[in-house]
Amino acid sequence: MEFYQLEQFVKIVECGTISKAAEELFLSQPALTRSMQKLEQELGVELFSHGKNRVELNENGKFAFTLAQNVLRDMENLKEQVRQFDRSRRTISVGACAPAPLWEIMPTLTSLYPEKRLVSEIKGESRLYEGLLSGAYQMIITTRASQNVDIYSIFVGSEALLVNIPKLHPLANMTGGVRFSDIDKYSLLLYTKTGVWEDIVRREMPGAHIIMQDDRDSFEALKRESALLSFSTELSIRQFGSVDGATVLPVLDDAAKIDFYCHVLKKNKPTLSEFLEKY
Repeated sequence: MEFYQLEQFVKIVECGTISKAAEELFLSQPALTRSMQKLEQELGVELFSHGKNRVELNENGKFAFTLAQNVLRDMENLKEQVRQFDRSRRTISVGACAPAPLWEIMPTLTSLYPEKRLVSEIKGESRLYEGLLSGAYQMIITTRASQNVDIYSIFVGSEALLVNIPKLHPLANMTGGVRFSDIDKYSLLLYTKTGVWEDIVRREMPGAHIIMQDDRDSFEALKRESALLSFSTELSIRQFGSVDGATVLPVLDDAAKIDFYCHVLKKNKPTLSEFLEKY
């Protein structure tokens, strides 16, 4: 028995007629009929009750159809898992809840594993944990240590939110720091790819008019040239520079500081041991 026979069998059932299935499979109708006859011979049972215009399954066929679907599904899962395993051997895929940890981690990985291809993306934390456990990521960064017994977690740093207040803004003379409630009523500029920071800002500032910008260069230019409030962190200032002439104040709320934890599956610790030893 060949897998293509099961694929043909399932296609016939889905299409309802051999002629329609043959058309979708780019086969002649006689060739498809012979293939199904061979399948029945190899199974030693009949699968079809042949009507005038349609091919209907007998009880054997109905049972075989369910099994065939399962086999084909398992085959697709096998293919995907083998491909994923191959990617994991040649690739280090990193998922993070915010961009800042990647600014240090990705260059470190590049220097330690020059033979590997590195990819990264920003995702929500639940998606990150799902991806780590499924093998889609070899490493993830979130805002808390994991309690999962299969996951190894290490603290890799913190980030605190700063607000940039342009010279002509009504809050330009504030000193010491601000709270989310102080700036909630104002319009502000926010970069789209900030991950968990966007969630925090939207949650803590429901009354703010948030203007999103998805291009980093445009975002940095607008921060410098507009009269809008915007956010930075010490890490982002180190990466992209500060806003000339703006008053930069810390946001004093507890929610404005987050810790970052790096996670790998314990079974994969040896593969990434050189990186993990740095922390």
